[in-house]
Amino acid sequence: MKSNKHCAHSSGVALIVVLWAVGLISAALFGLVAILQRQIGQEVAALQNARAMLVAESGIQMALHSQLRPEDMAEAGRQLSGRLQEGWYTGKTPVEVHFEIEAKDMSEDAAKININALLLGDKALARSVLQSLFAGWEVNLTTSSSLIDALLDWVDADGLSTGSNSGTERSVRNGPFEKIEELEKVGGWAGMAKEAKEGSKSVDALSKFTVFGAGKLSLRSAEQDLIEAWLELGAGAATNFIGNRPGQDGVLGTADDVVTQGLPSLSPNYQSFMDRVLVEEEDLWRVTSTGFVGKAKRKVVALISRKTNPPQVKARWSEEDANP
Repeated sequence: MKSNKHCAHSSGVALIVVLWAVGLISAALFGLVAILQRQIGQEVAALQNARAMLVAESGIQMALHSQLRPEDMAEAGRQLSGRLQEGWYTGKTPVEVHFEIEAKDMSEDAAKININALLLGDKALARSVLQSLFAGWEVNLTTSSSLIDALLDWVDADGLSTGSNSGTERSVRNGPFEKIEELEKVGGWAGMAKEAKEGSKSVDALSKFTVFGAGKLSLRSAEQDLIEAWLELGAGAATNFIGNRPGQDGVLGTADDVVTQGLPSLSPNYQSFMDRVLVEEEDLWRVTSTGFVGKAKRKVVALISRKTNPPQVKARWSEEDANP
């Protein structure tokens, strides 16, 4: 009897051990499956992201076609999206593939002051240009001086205040503006913009600046106040130049515009500022191509010069640097 009881007890222990082992193995297997599923998910996500980047890049390549115009991009994008959709599968499941593309002619940006190029360049020049510009807009000197300090502190890399107000280093980027609307976040901008708008010229201050372009001002299309401030000329110094610039037909932007011939009327020393201006418009586009593959999304932005044949990419950056 004792032997039978001992055997039963041993069998019971063995069963418990077996069940415990099975439990451990099952847990390990479940854990392994979870790890494998996670790894597979990560690999699929990485693959989709890579595919989305390729789709976005295809939009940039499309924009390099010399015959396309900005207004053609939407329809060309739809057609290319349809072609890309063919043959994209995960296993036997088709994957949604498309891209969105936007092309903007940057001639308007060339007629504005590139605030990043100005502030990140010679600080004395930046202060002079902005002080002259704000004064022409009838902005109070105290308002404009404080704002200029804040603008310089926004883009510089250090944490030191440019002026006497340490508050200009709070809540700043310490890097270039990514979009022009960020100017409205700078301390003192609202006050300056209000004074400019309420002045006799009713200036929309934000419309005078850009964050795109080569950092040069177009003498073919820029307004008089920007030309005079950018070139550190006195108020009214560009009046004759502006009056003669449209040429005989009186229409700005046509073939008979007078720009190069009118430079001496701006300054007898006009050669000193020729590296800071454009006398011929560069046919430059800003192309934003966004690729979608499944849930993955990637964006590529490129500046494309179309003066050459074929067009050339002057600069490009990916989604990480182009967040809206």
